[in-house]
Amino acid sequence: MIAAWFKRFSIVAIVLTASQASAQPSKLDVQRLTWAGIKIADENTTVFVDAMATDIWNGDAPEGFHKPEANTERRYALVTHVHNDHFDAQGLRDLLGDRGYVICHEPIAAYIASRGFQVIPVALNESVNRGGFWFTALPASDGFGDAQVSWLIVSGDTKIFHGGDTLWHGSFERIGAQYGPLDVAFLPINGVSVPGPLGAYSPRVMTPQQAVDAAKLLRADVLSPIHFGLTGAPGYVEVDAPLSDMNEAATDQGVTAVHLKPGQLLSLNDAE
Repeated sequence: MIAAWFKRFSIVAIVLTASQASAQPSKLDVQRLTWAGIKIADENTTVFVDAMATDIWNGDAPEGFHKPEANTERRYALVTHVHNDHFDAQGLRDLLGDRGYVICHEPIAAYIASRGFQVIPVALNESVNRGGFWFTALPASDGFGDAQVSWLIVSGDTKIFHGGDTLWHGSFERIGAQYGPLDVAFLPINGVSVPGPLGAYSPRVMTPQQAVDAAKLLRADVLSPIHFGLTGAPGYVEVDAPLSDMNEAATDQGVTAVHLKPGQLLSLNDAE
C-alpha cells in the first residue's frame, strides 16, 4: 500500500503548517480543519467539506480551533448532513461570499437553501462537475437516522473520500471496488455513545477499528482520522483512546494512517 502511494504521488510534506506549505509546489493541498472539516484547494478553486468557521466549542475545540479561509474566486462547500457540528450556516456564508455554492444531498437541499445559500442538489450516487472537480454523493449511515452522505472528491487523478460521521455500513466494499484506489480517506473514529430513551449505548459513529476496516475496503492509500477528541460534553462518550486505538489497529492491519491536526496540510503532487 505504501509502495502504491509513492507510485501514484510524491509526498511534498505530510504534515505542514499553512505558512510552510505555501512555499511548496503542489498540485492539490488538503487541509484538516477543526473537528470533521477539511479544505481542498488548487490555484483556482477552494472546496470545503463540513467546515466549521464558528467556534461552537467556546475555546475548547478538540485539538484547537482553526478558522478556515478562502482566497480563490471559485468556492464550494460540501455538507454531509446538517447537524450543527457539520453545517455552520453563518460561517459558510462568510467563507463562500455571494458567488459560492453549497453542494449537498437532495433531501437537505431545501433546508440549506432556506438559510440563504445557492444550492446544487445531488442525488445519491450522482456526480456533478464544478470548478475542475467531480463531486459524488455516496452512501453513509447516520447515527440518529437523519439524512447523510459521504463525499468523493476527484481532481485529475487525485481521489479524496470524506465520511462525515457515518456509522459502519455495507457499502464501503462497493465504493472501493467502483472508485478505488483512493489517495486518502478522512474517516470518523470516536465511536461515540449517546444513550437513547431506552438506555442503548451502541456507537453512533464508527469506532477506530471500523475506520481502519473501512479504509481497507475503500482501498485508501492513507487513512486520516477526523471527528474525535471531544471530552466533557454531557451524555457524549467517546471510546477511551480513539487516536491511539486507530494507530494500533492500522499498524496491525498494514494501513497507513496520517494524523493531521487542525490547520495542517497534506500536499499531493502528481508524480507524472
